[in-house]
Amino acid sequence: MIVPQTIILCGAVIEDYQWLANQIPHNAVIICADSGLRHAHAINRVPNIIIGDFDSVDPVLLDQYRDQCDIINDNDQNSTDLMKALARAFSDSSIQIYGAIGERADHDFSNYLILKSLQNPDRITLCSPNETRRIITKPCSIHGQIGDYVGIFPLSDVNDLTTEGLKYPPDVLGGPYTFGWNGACNEMIADTALISFSRGTILLTHSNKIRR
Repeated sequence: MIVPQTIILCGAVIEDYQWLANQIPHNAVIICADSGLRHAHAINRVPNIIIGDFDSVDPVLLDQYRDQCDIINDNDQNSTDLMKALARAFSDSSIQIYGAIGERADHDFSNYLILKSLQNPDRITLCSPNETRRIITKPCSIHGQIGDYVGIFPLSDVNDLTTEGLKYPPDVLGGPYTFGWNGACNEMIADTALISFSRGTILLTHSNKIRR
């Protein structure tokens, strides 16, 4: 059985709805976290699930979907709306999250910590039009274009860190690769970059080169 991709829509601003519509496969499972519903509405997609404490969603808009999908009012104040949405995702699906980065720094860092606490964060990507961010716990590849920027930020002690396809290998800065080691603004010199390590947790960012 092929598990469909899961899309989670959160409440931060998304300005380019044509871009968003193009990112979502027709058979994706869509979960709206509270006011993320407005993004699904803007691209004319009916979500499978709407979940949250509903402190920020437009109640009139929410009422329009009561007979079209599962609506789960979860008032647990010890979990964020994103945490509630993640708990409803298929355990073995890939997950793309939109509307979760770039608006407020406290929300951004909260979301990193949420992903870091999960058993398998590698399958989850935080997406915006020009950037993706991931929490990785095992080697991975990045597919992009020459000139794109990659950031490598250890969130725990990282062992045996090496890269391929990036302008500056980690040993240029030297170790140890612990929290606070700054791997910002590395540049892709190939269409694929490889990040390898034997142990640890990394915040990995990939920013598209601005093309004029």
